[in-house]
Amino acid sequence: MEFFKGLAYPLRTFKILRQSPELAIYIIIPLIINISLGILLYWQLLNFGNDSVDILRSYAQQWVEILEQRIPQIVPYILPILQVIFFLYIWLVRLLLLIIAGFLLSQLGGLLGSPWYGRLSEELEKKLLDKLTVQEVGVLQEVKRALAFELKKLVLLIIFTAVGFASNLIPAFGTPVATIVGISSTSLLTCIDFFDPPLERRRLKFRRKLLIIFQCLPLSAGFALASLVWVSIPLVNLVTIPFCVTAGTLFFSEKIYPRFFQVQEEMDGAAEVNKEAN
Repeated sequence: MEFFKGLAYPLRTFKILRQSPELAIYIIIPLIINISLGILLYWQLLNFGNDSVDILRSYAQQWVEILEQRIPQIVPYILPILQVIFFLYIWLVRLLLLIIAGFLLSQLGGLLGSPWYGRLSEELEKKLLDKLTVQEVGVLQEVKRALAFELKKLVLLIIFTAVGFASNLIPAFGTPVATIVGISSTSLLTCIDFFDPPLERRRLKFRRKLLIIFQCLPLSAGFALASLVWVSIPLVNLVTIPFCVTAGTLFFSEKIYPRFFQVQEEMDGAAEVNKEAN
């Protein structure tokens, strides 16, 4: 049940944004960036995908010719099976390319649009919680944290990629297992991206951010998968990143903040008031 509630979070943002027209300025400029980036990205991946399918088709034809030369009597029986396997393999490749394209678009689009997405998340947090918590750090520290965040995500991606590549070596089941690993890893990284604005304002460590995601399972898993789907649908994903950023802040305000931060921040606020009064 919690998983399906997580799936619904991106859809709930349409109503919030419709009721908050003042947030439109933080959406329009990133949309222009995403559309320009998406056109370039999909054009390149479409060409790569077509080339990959041609290579696969060439290999399949070579295998059929070898079988016809060595054991021609079984070709009529196994050819339909090979055609089905080839068909499924092509669609798995295309699915992976769509996931990769959506992931790259969310990463690059999120990075380029981060100034506007940060303000969008801030204004939404003010609206939902009636306050905004920001732990101020210097500009240099801000840059170091941003670079460290991207580097740690890259390390995670490399680890998952290595696991997926190793899984792909398993006969018969390798490609489905690699696909599952790919979907799981990109879902996790997409999730942490859309949760990051309110978490980063509190200057949490990368491990703490990951821990919060896992502690919110299965709700966070539903949100992660829904966000990945939205940013993986061609053309649709050109406009969905701002909605997923909004959904991440909504998720934080409703689920993460009350569970992990509300009591401590209220205590800190009360202590600050007492300090000023004295």
